[in-house]
Amino acid sequence: MRQGNVCLRSDLKVVSNNDITLGHVSWQIAVDRPTPDGLALEVEQCSCPPGYIGTSCEDCAPGYERSGHGPYLGTCVPVQQRQPQCTGPGAVSPYAGHGGRCQCKTYAQGPNCDQCPPNSFYMAATNPQGCIPCFCSGVTQQCQSSSFRRQIVEINYPRGDRDQLILTTSDIRQPYHPPTPAYVSGRAIEFVNFQEANGQTLYWKLPAKFLGNKVTAYGGTLKYTFRFSGEGRTNQEPDVIIRGNDITLQYTHRQPIHAERENTIELKFFEDGWQRVDGQQGTREHLLMALADLDDILIKATYMEECSQSSLISVSMEFAEPQGRGQVAYEVEQCSCPPGYIGTSCEDCAPGYSRTGGDLISVFSGKCGLSSKVVCTWVCASVVNAMDMQPSATRNTVSAWIASTTLKETNAKDANLDSLETLDEELLTIANLPRRDLPAIAIITLLEDATPSADAWSLCEHNTEGTHCERCKKGFYGDATKGTPYDCTPCPCPGAADCYLDAQGQVACRNCPAGLSGRLCDECAPGYTRSHKIAGRPCEPIGQVGDNERTYVPPPPPHEGEQRRRSRHRRRRIRVRSRFFQH
Repeated sequence: MRQGNVCLRSDLKVVSNNDITLGHVSWQIAVDRPTPDGLALEVEQCSCPPGYIGTSCEDCAPGYERSGHGPYLGTCVPVQQRQPQCTGPGAVSPYAGHGGRCQCKTYAQGPNCDQCPPNSFYMAATNPQGCIPCFCSGVTQQCQSSSFRRQIVEINYPRGDRDQLILTTSDIRQPYHPPTPAYVSGRAIEFVNFQEANGQTLYWKLPAKFLGNKVTAYGGTLKYTFRFSGEGRTNQEPDVIIRGNDITLQYTHRQPIHAERENTIELKFFEDGWQRVDGQQGTREHLLMALADLDDILIKATYMEECSQSSLISVSMEFAEPQGRGQVAYEVEQCSCPPGYIGTSCEDCAPGYSRTGGDLISVFSGKCGLSSKVVCTWVCASVVNAMDMQPSATRNTVSAWIASTTLKETNAKDANLDSLETLDEELLTIANLPRRDLPAIAIITLLEDATPSADAWSLCEHNTEGTHCERCKKGFYGDATKGTPYDCTPCPCPGAADCYLDAQGQVACRNCPAGLSGRLCDECAPGYTRSHKIAGRPCEPIGQVGDNERTYVPPPPPHEGEQRRRSRHRRRRIRVRSRFFQH
């Protein structure tokens, strides 16, 4: 489709030195999906001849191109057979345009449209945009495809599931629940008392295992099978509604459905299939924000104006996780989260951080700032170091300071040292912190929770440590800054030895136990040999093989050089049995 410009003429009769500005502009168009504005009856729908498509036959059909002559835009003629030049998955057409250049999709680049531009990932021919732009909750633009695999959460009544679902309307403020509950019969959960809804559309509300953080469901499938009976016209309300983070998105399928038969609907968690409640197209940001904290998934139960029976037979939802057994979820982003954020899309605050509101960093969910306990830990440690006193003495000092100020009369939840008239500037100076960085709630926490010390609060999770939980703790390896619960992996080293990542990115053990050597401590050290015992250490000192048996390895000749190296490969094993060799 060709793209052009729309020009609006300004009033040339106005003589003014001021700039002319343009305010709100709206333009109604017709789209091929349901909207609150009804049908566009004024828009023509032509019966196009072969080679033309569009409501007014304004475009050439696939396999046709403009000839450059003819009425209006030019005649559409069959494409001349020529060798495809644009073979990249991000190319709009396999044939080059004017000037011999390939036309790339929005998120594709390169001479052959086979490269993702910066801040995007995973190019696929089926993606109308080429690559997927990084979302990362707005806190970074660095991401790549996740290595997670698809997993399924489901309810399957024919297989014996007995989940009791509730019915509700789509009203978020005052939802209606029919007094008669649905009941689980052999192969489905069924509802028949539709007269109780007084004409309102009812929805099946999925249980908690489908909700919460399902941001990795992006690109996955929601599939459900149902059956219904009734009379009248088909219900035109949305088929699926999801809610999360104060965002509501709706999905309306175009697949024909039939009464008295099993119908299966399969939809993808891609933004192009979802709409906002105002009829506008949903965006990737809308969808990911909703999936990051799902409150509701509603599946329509009322399919006819006079519905008499409706049953849900099965429903399944794909998401992704490291231990998944399905296909790799390439559509799920793995962001390089800054300190304070975790999750594949940096959608959660790291341990020790909490949402502070506003959008200092993230325009989507607010900034993750240090919690009061972390600030208090820093303050107390600074005071201890500066004043050279025990933690208990520091606590007493702070207690006396609070007693001498109006802080004790201030609501701890709303306290802010900037708002207090009486402050002990000396304490703030000793702590070497600006006044604005020392919230009163930190001092309250100090008095209520614990005596300050270096390990007063252990706030890091998932085998991490550090001020920002930015590194893996001893006995684990990985990149803790990625922000997922699976960044730190136990070291594959015997005897709980520590490990690290070497220059080639391979894990290597540090400080192997006695008798072991090698990158993973899986080889016998010099002077040790493999043990033949079922239990015990894998390597034992040379000379000890088994009960009452010894191995004697003659030392190499005293001369140096190649002969010395070869001699190591000509060792003789001599078995000796003696009652003097005891363990």
